[in-house]
Amino acid sequence: MADVFQTSVEQFTQVHDDFIQAWNVAMSTGKTEGLEIMTQNYYVTFFNGHVERPEFFDRPEAVQGMRESVEALQGAKKRFEHRIIRQRDAGRFVVFYEMIIEKNGQELTRFFTLEDWEEIKGRWLLTREITEHI
Repeated sequence: MADVFQTSVEQFTQVHDDFIQAWNVAMSTGKTEGLEIMTQNYYVTFFNGHVERPEFFDRPEAVQGMRESVEALQGAKKRFEHRIIRQRDAGRFVVFYEMIIEKNGQELTRFFTLEDWEEIKGRWLLTREITEHI
């Protein structure tokens, strides 16, 4: 059983590596199609350090915000550091990482991000995301 679990974690790690590569493509080209892999019920909860309550964005709002962000930051780089991947069950994973955005050698911002992923009909999709500005 441990071998099946390990293989599954290794396979999902490759899925997430591909997702990070899609971010690299988006940041250099502005094309976000490779990132728009969310369930219809997907949402983001965004905590901004100085605001008491988080902001919530549903899938359409999150996709629009992502497109605007990629356009505004085109040419910047995102680093995904301290990534931890944990398996909830056979078809669900949680990923934590620190995301650092840099442009022209200058750090612009940092976030802690927690993503929930689920395999639906053979495809890995984001179900929700929690982000906190550091």
